[in-house]
Amino acid sequence: MITILDALLGADYNLSNSRVPMQIEIAKSQVHNAAVLLEKGYDADDDITDLISKYNPIETAPEV
Repeated sequence: MITILDALLGADYNLSNSRVPMQIEIAKSQVHNAAVLLEKGYDADDDITDLISKYNPIETAPEV
């Protein structure tokens, strides 16, 4: 299980330590997905992998 908070921490690490464009794009996606879910009322401890597999694109996730 990867939580929304885990995704944000991973993105922070990737943005801070990467010079590879692919890792930076992944980090941008992680931040975007987490921000969308948090704005919709999801908790930082919610499983982001389940939500991404259920709602693609993530913008289609319902508000909670």
